[in-house]
Amino acid sequence: MAYDTDAVAETARHAGAATEHDARSEQAGGVGHVLEAARLITSEQSAQIFAFAQSHGRPFGDAAVELGVIDRDTLDRAVAEQIGHPGETWSGEPVAFTQPNSPQAEDYRSIRNALALRWFKHPKGERTLAVVSADRGEGRSLMAANLAAGFAQVGFNTLLVDGDMRHPRQHEIFAISPALPGLSALLSGNQGAQGLVHILPAMPTLSILTAGGIPSNPQELLLRETLGQFIDHVRLRYDMIIVDTPAASVGSDYQIIGSATRGALLVTHASTTRSLRARQVVDQCHSFGIPVVGSAMLGV
Repeated sequence: MAYDTDAVAETARHAGAATEHDARSEQAGGVGHVLEAARLITSEQSAQIFAFAQSHGRPFGDAAVELGVIDRDTLDRAVAEQIGHPGETWSGEPVAFTQPNSPQAEDYRSIRNALALRWFKHPKGERTLAVVSADRGEGRSLMAANLAAGFAQVGFNTLLVDGDMRHPRQHEIFAISPALPGLSALLSGNQGAQGLVHILPAMPTLSILTAGGIPSNPQELLLRETLGQFIDHVRLRYDMIIVDTPAASVGSDYQIIGSATRGALLVTHASTTRSLRARQVVDQCHSFGIPVVGSAMLGV
């Protein structure tokens, strides 16, 4: 293998440990603390939610919603406001955190909630999802970033992978140096997984694997067994895995990635996407046995 699976597991465990530490710190210093500090739940309710979360294997926030102690919208707003601004270096594009009360953030949360039910928690669903689009500039990378941030926001240990090794964007959105190695180094066998995954201090439930250096042969790298092996291993270590992909117009990379993730979300834009092009992407996914979980239109 071109990567160290133990290193992948250790990185994922560290990502979870940074926010959960152990079962008790989730209640004392995580989402439970935020909700108590905002006086949205009592300490007695916090203990009840904590016990339910432990016994049912749920994140604290999800358990609170399932018990009916708090609704999803209030949970999202409280956590987003309390986590603080991610910093001056971030772009304003992950609005799930930088503008948590904006209509755009609400829209991304709605998409996140629908995906959680229709794919990630569905009996036939997976822990992984490729975000695809017909052409560049339709908001695919923005969607991937906000979905990943939204899942991390409510306590899911989330990995965002920038699989676009032609025109990568995630390093710009999250202010990670483009000079650092990423997915291209992993797939080429030049570096193991250890040290490639970035855990964000402001959002320790979100880990990011950038595209790294732009290779001359991205499609050939994606066709290696390493991609599938990597996805299979991180699928067991993270709650959610979101993979950004190159636009369909630049090649068939998205099909290779979608086959590895076993599911895709189609992103379109109201002012630029042609319905015929979008239909072609869906048909191509289906021809490769890739379920298209749904579609989301930006720019409405």
